[in-house]
Amino acid sequence: MFGVYRFILAVNVVIYHVLDVASIGPYAVYSFFVLSGFLMTMIMNESYGYSLDGFKRYALNRFLRLYPVYWCLLLLGICIILLIGDDVSGIFHAKMILPNDFASAIANVTMIYPAFEPVTYPVRISPATWALSIEILFYVLIGLGISRTRMITSIWLFASICWVGGNMLQTGSFSTGYGNVLQAALPFSLGAWVYHYRKWVASVVYKIGVPLIVCLYIGNIVIVVLSQVLIADKAWFVSLIGSWVNLGLSTLMTVLLFEQGSRFFSKKVDRVLGDLSYPIYLFHWSGAALASWLITEDMSKGALVFTLGLLITVIISVLVNIYVNESIERIRARIRQG
Repeated sequence: MFGVYRFILAVNVVIYHVLDVASIGPYAVYSFFVLSGFLMTMIMNESYGYSLDGFKRYALNRFLRLYPVYWCLLLLGICIILLIGDDVSGIFHAKMILPNDFASAIANVTMIYPAFEPVTYPVRISPATWALSIEILFYVLIGLGISRTRMITSIWLFASICWVGGNMLQTGSFSTGYGNVLQAALPFSLGAWVYHYRKWVASVVYKIGVPLIVCLYIGNIVIVVLSQVLIADKAWFVSLIGSWVNLGLSTLMTVLLFEQGSRFFSKKVDRVLGDLSYPIYLFHWSGAALASWLITEDMSKGALVFTLGLLITVIISVLVNIYVNESIERIRARIRQG
């Protein structure tokens, strides 16, 4: 039962981008990475297995989950850029431009940006897809067995911790990192590790208390946001500490929702909101750009752009789910069944 959680994370990314609310976007992306590490490890172990046939079915299922919806929204994004013109990249988002060579066209079609830090890739019609570039890499690695057993996963997690720790010592920055392929290995490996040790982690969750973990998770985000206003000169330090707290609490939240999620939301609500999370994440920059073009003179952001942009994004997401994703989901269900 992760649908509502994914929906909230996707909306947090929109808030971060369109309302410029500090930190909550990167926090949400790392929560997504932890969740993906957990879920991909779970489905490989419990649904597909590590045979060649299992990997093929897993890869096809991931492809169908990601690309048909993305390609529909990509076409709409191209139309919006053509409609608005240079103001999209010149004012609203510098990387929302149409590809001008074959390499960048392929990168945008595949969401595989050939950069150690995909977030820096200069041509992204859907800017947020840099994170999907990282997701796809770890989908492949997990499918190939990097989280197959407790021992292998523990080695992966240890190596990720060593990399992040070494990077901190070298740079003098104690950040969790963002937009970097190797830094992202930490949340993915943590999510995979916690799948294998979920019973033990669940016992920790119950000892701490479910309400307290939820409050701590939300409270951490609220404190970081408020620090930008109340103690602006120290906000960077609060955000830094908060990023590590968020990583730990995201791990506990993943296990909590796996064990207890059905108590909080009905399956129907969870599925509907979960299905909306992916297209909202993909399309929100395009929706916000269109809203800004419609209601402002200078392609600015703000509360009205956020509200109209989110409304446009949700409507488009609902339509894409009805006319594209529902048919794809039936195919995916047959693939899972073998």
